[in-house]
Amino acid sequence: MQYHPVKSSRIASLGYDKRSSTLEVRFHNRCIYQYQGVPERIFNVFLTVVSKGRFYDGVIKGKYPERKIAS
Repeated sequence: MQYHPVKSSRIASLGYDKRSSTLEVRFHNRCIYQYQGVPERIFNVFLTVVSKGRFYDGVIKGKYPERKIAS
């Protein structure tokens, strides 16, 4: 998985694995969540939007199967 640091008050970096369509969101508070079945185009948009937190809340959280992997 390749990680991309992002500018956000909540999110530290985003990672994406094309083979498994897995999105990984790392927060500044050290929590890490993985989301399954996320299309690559959604990941690409996530990287480019100005408000990462608003995109996360509206498009990712609660829309894809979620797994917390670190707290």
